Amino acid sequence: MDIIQRNFLRLLRCGAFNTREPLEPMSSWKWNRLYQVAQIHGVTPWIADGINRCSDDFFLQLKPELRQRFDSNTTERIEDYPHHGLTNPLLNRSLHRIAIEAGEHDVTYELLLTIIAIAQNILTQGISLRQFIALGTYLRNSRDPLRYEQLREWIKTLRMERMAHLEGSMLIALFAFSTDEIMFTEAAADSTTSQVVDDIFAITEKKAADWYFTQGKSIFVRTSDSDAMIWHVKQSVKYMSYYPAEAFTNFFSNFAHSLSHIEE
Repeated sequence: MDIIQRNFLRLLRCGAFNTREPLEPMSSWKWNRLYQVAQIHGVTPWIADGINRCSDDFFLQLKPELRQRFDSNTTERIEDYPHHGLTNPLLNRSLHRIAIEAGEHDVTYELLLTIIAIAQNILTQGISLRQFIALGTYLRNSRDPLRYEQLREWIKTLRMERMAHLEGSMLIALFAFSTDEIMFTEAAADSTTSQVVDDIFAITEKKAADWYFTQGKSIFVRTSDSDAMIWHVKQSVKYMSYYPAEAFTNFFSNFAHSLSHIEE
């Protein structure tokens, strides 16, 4: 992890979770690159909050025009992630039974749906920092009583233990969560998690230019050429082993959907 990535995550933690961490000195070029990374991942508002929170840091030396770009960013903070169920018919039936068991307005079930939404996004598009900020913010700030034993049982029923473990481990690796804060799985930051974090920052400017972005959304909407599509497919396949029971049906479902939207 290079200095841009380290400062990026420090500022993201400061802005999203109100921490304070010392920054490392960077050149103007690197600060501009950090801004680009924030834009690519749709997290510029939280980075701006982190900059404002760390405004007295000696090494926070931004040119006024770049500071203005951070402060004037209009990316939405809140984003709805629709829940369309699971693509695996057997798993989706199990999810339907869980929904009936949970009843309406069950906060534990809503957390399960969030975990599922993140899993589906990982399988189809990769890691979304915005989704993990939302999950982490809820876990740290929610005063709702969560039935973690029940949640673990549901995760087991849906055969997504490994994916849930990855999600919990990412909260530890990205945002310095403790294991006590992630009670829906036995999470730990390890070499595998570090590789996934590295993958988040593996998007080069060239690859980023191959995609269309939607303001306020993270990750990518559709590809503009075959090379970008191939790269996207590789990203999807990379995470299939974390949720194989859902991964293959999810992949082919989304691939068919994407084909129907390709511009002639």
